Amino acid sequence: MKRRAIATVVRRLADCKIELAAVLLLACGTAAAQLVIGPIAVEFSDKQRVAAVSVKLDDNAKQPIRLQAEVLRWSQNIAGEAVTQETDELLVTPPIAELQPGQRQVFRLALRGKRPAPEELAYRLILEDISESMASAEVSPGMVINFRMKHDLPVVVAPVGPVVNLLRWKPCPPEALATAASTPVKPSAAHSPEACVRLLNAGNRRVKVQTLTLTGEGWQQALPLKDGENVLAGAEREWRVPLTKGQAGASHDVQVNTARGETLQAEAGGF
Repeated sequence: MKRRAIATVVRRLADCKIELAAVLLLACGTAAAQLVIGPIAVEFSDKQRVAAVSVKLDDNAKQPIRLQAEVLRWSQNIAGEAVTQETDELLVTPPIAELQPGQRQVFRLALRGKRPAPEELAYRLILEDISESMASAEVSPGMVINFRMKHDLPVVVAPVGPVVNLLRWKPCPPEALATAASTPVKPSAAHSPEACVRLLNAGNRRVKVQTLTLTGEGWQQALPLKDGENVLAGAEREWRVPLTKGQAGASHDVQVNTARGETLQAEAGGF
C-alpha cells in the first residue's frame, strides 16, 4: 500500500514538472512572439563602423516593453559554451528604450577607436526586458511565476586584411581522457570506443563546423553536427567521436566541412 502511495506521489510530481514546463514554454513563446527583431545576427564588414538592429513591438501587445541594451565581448570555452565579459570596444545606443504597442526602435552599434586586430572580433548584443510589470504564468491556483525575456544576438566584426582559414588539431590531453573514463556510462555504452580530438581555429575568422571527419589506420568516421557549431577565431573546441567495432587506434587525419560549403584539412599539432 505504501509503495502505491509513493508511486502516486511521484507521478503527480512528474505531472507537475511537465505542466510547469509547458506553461513556461507557452508563456515565453507568447512574450517572444510580441517582438520582431532584425537582423538576428550582426556582421560588420571590414570597412563598416556602424550597424543597426531594429526591434518592433507587436500592434496587439497588451502593454509597453522597456528594453535595456548591452554589448559583451564573446569568447568560448573548450565545450563551445559562450564566455562573455564587459567591453567598451563597441557602443550601443540607446542603452534603454521603451516601446509602445506597434512602435519600432532602432539600436545602433558603433565601433570605438581604430580597428584593433587582424582577426575577427566577436560580441553578444543583449536586449533584456526590464519592464516594471513582468510577464507571468499561472502554473496552478495561487502559484504564479514571473520571468523576464532576454534576447542574445551574435555580433562579429570582420578581420582587417585577407581572410585566413587555418585549423589545427591534436589528440585530447590525458587529463581529458581520464575525466571521460571516470564519468559513469550506461552499461550498453561501456565498451563503445571513441576518438577524442581538439581543434584550434588558428585562422582569423570563425568557422562553423558542419561535419568533422576523423581518419585512422584502416578506418574513417564522420561526426555530423545537425545545426553546425561555431569555433571562434583563436578558440579551441573538443569533440568526442563514437567509433564502431573494428575502428581502433588513434586518428591521424582530421577534415572539416563548414556551413559555408568549404572543406578544410586541419594540420596536426602546432598548439
